[in-house]
Amino acid sequence: MDMTALHADPEFTAHLGADFARAVDAIGTLAFMDALTQAVRAIVPFDNAMLFAYKSGERPRGPYTDISDAAEARIVIDQYLLGPFLLDPFYSEVQQGRVDGLACLGDIAPDEFFASEYYEQHYRRTRITDEAGVFLALPDSAVLVYSVTRRHGSPVFAPADLAVLRGLAPLIAALTRRHWAGVDLGFGSQAGGDATPDPIAAALAALGETVLSQRQRQVVALVLKGHSTEAIALNLDISADTVKVHRRNAYAKLGISSQAELFAMFLDLLSRIVAPQT
Repeated sequence: MDMTALHADPEFTAHLGADFARAVDAIGTLAFMDALTQAVRAIVPFDNAMLFAYKSGERPRGPYTDISDAAEARIVIDQYLLGPFLLDPFYSEVQQGRVDGLACLGDIAPDEFFASEYYEQHYRRTRITDEAGVFLALPDSAVLVYSVTRRHGSPVFAPADLAVLRGLAPLIAALTRRHWAGVDLGFGSQAGGDATPDPIAAALAALGETVLSQRQRQVVALVLKGHSTEAIALNLDISADTVKVHRRNAYAKLGISSQAELFAMFLDLLSRIVAPQT
């Protein structure tokens, strides 16, 4: 929405104030997340919102979504938490230390992400066409990402939409932090600590066991995340031709011939390594 409307339309401004006032009043109650989502949606239209919590060495939690259809929610939330999150650009941002601000999918995704098998198998199944997330850190070192999505063929967020969301990000983060600080999200509660510090490395080790070299595992990991041959070459400081040789040899050793087969094999291993949340 054009932010000049905030000055030109007093009625809109009054509604905006009332919406965020309801969110403030709802902090600490079960109504907060829906109230926050309603307030944000009144400014920038989107289809659905969701909240994920990430903490080092543990599988993420998905404490909120406003998706009402149970089958769709299972795909967007539950199946994501079983392992595909490891290839998610938003998760990668958290792993790289991001704790604040707004990021949109198009800005943080690898260069061939939209042609990757992960995108085909997760984003197309969830029917998410675009996503923007607000990052915020909690006192216990967990990082929350409040995401709003366009789905079901809706257009991607326009630059003006993202500008408004970026301006709102500090407010969204402050309210969300106030609500969730001190709430038990279930981290560290599993007896014996079944969390895997680096499940991607564990899955890749199991994928190739002693068959793949360290460099081949690195190449395969970047392929899975959606990096192009050229991007992998830059990342690993090797030539594009060398990347192609490593990928070809890795596929041959694994007995596969496509990224689709690699992704299926990877998810099968992740489902065994990353234990379902109880």
